[in-house]
Amino acid sequence: MVGQLGNRVLLVDDEPLIRKFISQHLVAAGYVVRVAVDGLDAIGKLRGGPVDLIISDLKMPRMSGVELLEVVRRRLPQIPVIVISSDAAEEMPEGVAADAYCPKNACMYDQLVQIMSDLTGKPHLRTAPPPADSGPVQARRDGEGHCIISCEDCLREFTVPSVFRMERNEAWTTCVHCGKSVRFLVAAKSAAC
Repeated sequence: MVGQLGNRVLLVDDEPLIRKFISQHLVAAGYVVRVAVDGLDAIGKLRGGPVDLIISDLKMPRMSGVELLEVVRRRLPQIPVIVISSDAAEEMPEGVAADAYCPKNACMYDQLVQIMSDLTGKPHLRTAPPPADSGPVQARRDGEGHCIISCEDCLREFTVPSVFRMERNEAWTTCVHCGKSVRFLVAAKSAAC
């Protein structure tokens, strides 16, 4: 165990060389590192077991680091997050809810370990995460009669391509963005999606 944070780190970056070098450096420093190529991949990795810290780039395809931070702060607010970016700290988008910032540069590997060490001494006062299964979400219809579902895992909406009915007004589908199984309710008068 490295400090109070523990040693399980999720590293999220779309650049393979950055992932490789940071991962190698952190493993050498005693951390257990899981890697993800973007925010959606990170959400899937978070389903695979708990992490003590997330290190994330901001500019990535499919789901950016900013979007990932929104999901983490809503679903897993107790996990500290370090943003890594080639942008200067003062150029960060407004509202980025990270605990720390590390610039992507030639010195970043040592800086990153130091930032992680600094975070171990800080108490994290955020609340515990909400229950993992909060029940079915309510489907709504768009103007063309399709059912629209909001995934509580990745916070994105999608049109239901097909459903598997469990009960009269309840159905299951898979989020087209993150692959999470989503249970949803369909109002009785519009039970066919």
